[in-house]
Amino acid sequence: MGLNDDIASRILASIAALPLHRQTDAIHALIGSALKQMPIETIHEIRAKIVSQFPQEIPIVDSTLNLIDGHLALREIAGSEIWR
Repeated sequence: MGLNDDIASRILASIAALPLHRQTDAIHALIGSALKQMPIETIHEIRAKIVSQFPQEIPIVDSTLNLIDGHLALREIAGSEIWR
């Protein structure tokens, strides 16, 4: 297992250890932070991968797609301005 895999495993284990009602917020905080650093093309690729691999009826999937869509909308509104 590589260093990145180990870090990801530790993060996921930490989130899984949280009470269920806090896990969604933790996942969204993690994803939201990562989105700010990603190129827009990568965000679109990740969104497409989520849509192709997971049913959107699952609440965490639906809310994560909403988070991504909101982030993309903010980037579009900001245009070339600094938005982070």
